[in-house]
Amino acid sequence: MSDRRARDPFLDGGPALRIALGLRFLIELALLAGAGTAAVRLLPGGAGWAVTVVAVAVLAAVWGLLLSPKARVDIRPAGRLCLEALLFGAVGAALWVSGLGVAGIALLALWALDRIALAVLDRG
Repeated sequence: MSDRRARDPFLDGGPALRIALGLRFLIELALLAGAGTAAVRLLPGGAGWAVTVVAVAVLAAVWGLLLSPKARVDIRPAGRLCLEALLFGAVGAALWVSGLGVAGIALLALWALDRIALAVLDRG
């Protein structure tokens, strides 16, 4: 069992860490919603909806397997950070290209700020 799974930061951390973790969950949901929104806007019609379902499912599977607190595959923190940056950057770019640039920038900025907050607050 890795150190990441040895303790529960939500239960062991203070109120600020709990808030940052709660925001993290909402940002993760925004990632899925952003991927779906960008797909529908970039590919209108039935093809867009099919791509949306596949994109959201693949994104959720990757997150669940590699990045969730109960991930089946344990990767190093640097790898986790790079993968998160890739996913949030890709969805942010897709939102930008689809005409929702402010949403794309906001998603990426919120992720980065929350990631910094978690790094500072979760030192246990």
